[in-house]
Amino acid sequence: MRALVVDDHGVMRAGLRSLLEARDDITLVGEAKNGHEAIEQAERLKPELILMDIELPGLSGILAAEEITRQRYCDRILMLSAHETRNFVESALRAGARGYVVKTSSAQELQTAIDAVCSGRCYMSPAVTHHAVGAVADPAGTTASPISNLSRREQEVLRLIADGMGNKEIADELHLSPRTIETHRANLMRKLGVRKVSGLVRIAIREGLLSA
Repeated sequence: MRALVVDDHGVMRAGLRSLLEARDDITLVGEAKNGHEAIEQAERLKPELILMDIELPGLSGILAAEEITRQRYCDRILMLSAHETRNFVESALRAGARGYVVKTSSAQELQTAIDAVCSGRCYMSPAVTHHAVGAVADPAGTTASPISNLSRREQEVLRLIADGMGNKEIADELHLSPRTIETHRANLMRKLGVRKVSGLVRIAIREGLLSA
């Protein structure tokens, strides 16, 4: 099985690389350091398994998983996360992840999770299993996420606003004009029904776009 590893920390990527290379049934075909690279490599390399960090620079693991799933580049995504809160777990599952492993897990548990996802099953770390019930019971998102109607670009802008960046900083980060960012900001407030940046920040945290 062809695998792609996505994590912005070199030490973490090295550890995952060693873990995968010790297996006879998996071939590591690529590594990515952020969400944009993950999407590009998933399209180019067509991996059958992706190990994805949930927090990535530029584009979060959740948004990257959502795009990879939507484009059908890979349907076996195992999310790795330092977070055990419900919003992160449900956001990951609704983005298309087939598993969720907390980073405090042992190497043996991660191998078990990989086995499960490779065989078409789901895997949740014991610490977050109870959080998965809501997402499994409501897989189509009938309790609609407030960000479900936002474009990928709008979600990027929302994350950067919530991360404390101003319009010019966001414009530089995304290679857009400040006026375009201001338009995105106004659209976000209208679509999400908030009037202040603090409201955008609360939604971004709740939906797992960044850590609290």
